[in-house]
Amino acid sequence: MSRPRIGLNCDVTVAASGAEGLALNWAYVEAVVRAGGVPLVLPPVSEELLGGVLGAVDGLLLVGGRDYDPALYGRARHEAASLLSPRRMAFDLALARRALGDGLPTLGVCGGAQLVNVALGGTLVQDIPDEVGTELEHRALGGSSPFHTVEVAAGSRLAGIVGEGTLEVNSSHHQAVEEAGSGLRVVARAPDGVIEAVEGVGRAFVLGVQWHPERMLDREEQLALFRALVREAQ
Repeated sequence: MSRPRIGLNCDVTVAASGAEGLALNWAYVEAVVRAGGVPLVLPPVSEELLGGVLGAVDGLLLVGGRDYDPALYGRARHEAASLLSPRRMAFDLALARRALGDGLPTLGVCGGAQLVNVALGGTLVQDIPDEVGTELEHRALGGSSPFHTVEVAAGSRLAGIVGEGTLEVNSSHHQAVEEAGSGLRVVARAPDGVIEAVEGVGRAFVLGVQWHPERMLDREEQLALFRALVREAQ
């Protein structure tokens, strides 16, 4: 049986010379390979090429990065927001909307989960320390990511993958889902109430997790998230 092709969005870099390039954390590639898929990096091309791009993949892994413009969900920009390149933002949003509309199996990680939510009309907490508080540390400080627990909703698709109840996750973000978008439900929260996972309510595989499972592939329940995507894409 052939391996399903999993598309990954990527970042735009700018060298000192002004030349643009592409960047993707190798851990995402490794996660797809270990889960049984073939990773295909999707450059941020024009929207008119989206049909060809999505026609080349069987599933989609939306990865994290800097922040999406809050104008996309009707908010003024918080001073702590650090925006992605306009080229990537425009492509990511069009890619997510098209893929979700077509029912393509989709997994969003960290900023990718936020992208799924925004693409479906949801909103984001722009800065957790300012808007939620500092009871729980969600950001990476001093070069290492903190760990905390999340509570996974019983009966959810997520629970069927990682198990229901308490799950330990890493954390490296200052934004999170605020109001869930159309067709999404909240399926995991941190102890301080921050939303840590959302999933689609329909039959299509749509899942977004706020933590970074690609950094914990030695944990079976984290690798299982990518295996679930690959299985659905199969």
